[in-house]
Amino acid sequence: MSPKRRGRQPDLFKVLVVTLAIGMTLTLGYQINLYHVGQVQPMAERTPAPPIIDG
Repeated sequence: MSPKRRGRQPDLFKVLVVTLAIGMTLTLGYQINLYHVGQVQPMAERTPAPPIIDG
């Protein structure tokens, strides 16, 4: 019987660190994009639209 050779298993800690780093980078990029590109007024400063009353 010949022993089966398996490929090296990825180190789970390294996979976790890489996944977290990618997720944090994407989140930070999204936040920076919202801050610099989005010029929308904050919700607290908006005034409600007047009601439309048809009669």
